[in-house]
Amino acid sequence: MKDGIQLKYGQLRGGHNGFPVDITDGEVFAAQSGRFLFRNVTTGYGEIADTTDDILGFAESAADASAASKKVWCVNDLTAVFRIPLIYDASTYTVNFSKAILGEACDVKVSGGKQYANPTVATNKSLLIVGGKAATGTAIASNDGYLDVQINPNALGNLGVGA
Repeated sequence: MKDGIQLKYGQLRGGHNGFPVDITDGEVFAAQSGRFLFRNVTTGYGEIADTTDDILGFAESAADASAASKKVWCVNDLTAVFRIPLIYDASTYTVNFSKAILGEACDVKVSGGKQYANPTVATNKSLLIVGGKAATGTAIASNDGYLDVQINPNALGNLGVGA
């Protein structure tokens, strides 16, 4: 517990509607990471989403989902709120959390095997910011900030939903 708030990454509240999706042994979810997935259109498997990927949903899973081929529940409920780490440093990722960015869109970014929320650049606009905590450090490795986000309905991909 830090500052009276338990740091928990994953789904905080909202609905759990979704569907099962297969992931391969190559997909490992770090404990302090987001678990937003996209669908590999060649294989059909869910994979960790990065900046330019359309969001399929959020994988409900243990910290390590490295079984040979595993089904995970993929939450794509638009009422769900997820907490994921905030990528921030003093040079490349320059937007920290503040109330000024509430309601704005952001992207996901994978760095060092972890998935972060990236409010600095919103190219794909995958997520909508609904809360968070500002990072106190200026290095990604020591970053303690996070964003609370919802899936942007316009960024849902490969399900015939969104634009």
